[in-house]
Amino acid sequence: MMQKSLQVVPASKSGGAKAKHRRISEEILSAIESGRWLPGDRLPAEDQLAVEMQASLGTVQRALRSLVQMGVVERHHGRGTFVTGARAQEGQLRHFRFTAEGGTQLLPVYFKIVGIETVRESGPWSSFFGKREDNYIHIHRLVNVNDEFDVFSEIYLPASRFSEIAGMSEATLNGVSFRDFLTERFNAPTINTHQTMACQPLPPRVTRALNVPHGQYGIVWSIGGLSYRNTPITWQRIFVPPSDRVIEIVPTNAAEQSPLQEVF
Repeated sequence: MMQKSLQVVPASKSGGAKAKHRRISEEILSAIESGRWLPGDRLPAEDQLAVEMQASLGTVQRALRSLVQMGVVERHHGRGTFVTGARAQEGQLRHFRFTAEGGTQLLPVYFKIVGIETVRESGPWSSFFGKREDNYIHIHRLVNVNDEFDVFSEIYLPASRFSEIAGMSEATLNGVSFRDFLTERFNAPTINTHQTMACQPLPPRVTRALNVPHGQYGIVWSIGGLSYRNTPITWQRIFVPPSDRVIEIVPTNAAEQSPLQEVF
């Protein structure tokens, strides 16, 4: 893979080593955000970065360790430093899995987009994204689990960044992994998530969509997706009716070892 050169501004001599390693982290992060390196790309070797950044090898290594802690890059001994993204952190998104009897494999699921709209309404998503957002892309999905029951999912995205999605057809987005789609199309990988879960009555619009009794209790799962610099990029709420199927939760550090395929 051809290495991409990183242009940097020399640090002030008065900044000190601490300021310099933070500056280098910031330069690398800015280059990744601009698309200079995409998820899966390998960064230049540490000694090359040290030369380009006019810094010591130790300072560059401190900067890279900081980016590792942020979830932006991962370092592999003997291979180099790579930009993370969906692949490296996808364990954090494997929240929601229905297992077959025995718990050794996941049940098949089928996604169908039932609505895409741009909305201004406020709710938990607006507090997650912050006051700077006025409009949101709102996507409704029905997820069929093994032809046994349906799950209702809704995703909110800030229209200021993802307005292009509003013009896409439902057929285009059916079956799409939004995590991968945002990574590839918008260079917006999900690096971290914040999630909550509650057992409560499902809203009337959801019970109608799922064809379950009014007032039916179920699981309401909220997942906020964060990208670089902990920037909120997605807010998803999933409504699960009662069933006898077990939901498996895979710890982040065990996800890549799991033989089970991803459901959400």
